[in-house]
Amino acid sequence: MFLRQKAEGRRQEAGGRRQEAEGRRQEVGGRRQKAEGRRQEAGGRRQS
Repeated sequence: MFLRQKAEGRRQEAGGRRQEAEGRRQEVGGRRQKAEGRRQEAGGRRQS
């Protein structure tokens, strides 16, 4: 019984790590979009 709980705990821990990694990936994606927006903004200023 105890071993089963231990295994379940590890599984949840791995799931938590996966979500954390997914969150970081989205965060990086957001930063990339922000940088892309700044680049377009700079291009717009150059044209005007």
